[in-house]
Amino acid sequence: MTRLFVGIPSAGRKGILSDTLAHLSRQVRRPDKVILCTPDDEDDQTPDFDRALDLIHIRAPKGSCSQRNAMLDLLKDEAGILLIIDDDFFVHRQYLDAIETIMQARPDIALANGHIIKDGIIGPGIPVAEANRMLDETPADPTRPATVRDKIVGYGCNMAIRLEHARDVRFDENLPLYGWLEDVDFSHQLSRSGKIVDVSAISGVHLGIKMGRTPGKKFGYSQIVNPIYLIRKGSMKPRHALFLMARNMAMNVTRSVSPEPYLDRRGRLYGNLLGLCDILRGRINPRAVALLDQPRPG
Repeated sequence: MTRLFVGIPSAGRKGILSDTLAHLSRQVRRPDKVILCTPDDEDDQTPDFDRALDLIHIRAPKGSCSQRNAMLDLLKDEAGILLIIDDDFFVHRQYLDAIETIMQARPDIALANGHIIKDGIIGPGIPVAEANRMLDETPADPTRPATVRDKIVGYGCNMAIRLEHARDVRFDENLPLYGWLEDVDFSHQLSRSGKIVDVSAISGVHLGIKMGRTPGKKFGYSQIVNPIYLIRKGSMKPRHALFLMARNMAMNVTRSVSPEPYLDRRGRLYGNLLGLCDILRGRINPRAVALLDQPRPG
């Protein structure tokens, strides 16, 4: 039987973790191990959970990339599947059973994404009760053949990674904090040894909780600087990167007049402008986002 691990990077959101872990404890096919990784500078973030789950809690420097890498490093000698999910991603009870079956049948798959029933990241977020209802109303039909569709980029909120393909692949820790576009770079690296796919038979709900996310100014800076960095690295095509930059900046400009109550559009726009200024000066360093609250050089 394939070894199946679940990794959850989290920071400052202990409250939602108990609900996320509850869905893992209800899986038809239980995970062999759950790895929770929180920042090494935070107080204890171990939530309440079903003790039947084999859970270990590790620490790493804060940042989605460094915390995910800590999980990959822990499993560097293991074979099997590591499903990395956001701490606010609720998995359907058939998720692990289905992904194990599909990846056993398709050894060419390096990374698989499940179907997102609803993604709260593009709105105000989804309440826990509503997410639970959506999962309850999504039946699993084991007789229905799964659709596996090739894609170019995996989506970071739920990615099942074949560990044998990731021996020498890591998330780029030069993309700090939220790690904007880290999944694009990671997918680019993995695609050299296997396929990146969407799988219809696995599903979940991404709540998109706004608490604990990167502040608007810093996120806006990353929206501009990270794509240029990835163009130079060779992980993004210029056309795709420039399209994302233009789209995000246009949205921040137009919605700054009457911003959504759950997003700091003006902060994002300010961060966009700071990023553009640094690019024009030849400063293309995503890590500079951590220094935005300090006096800036001329």
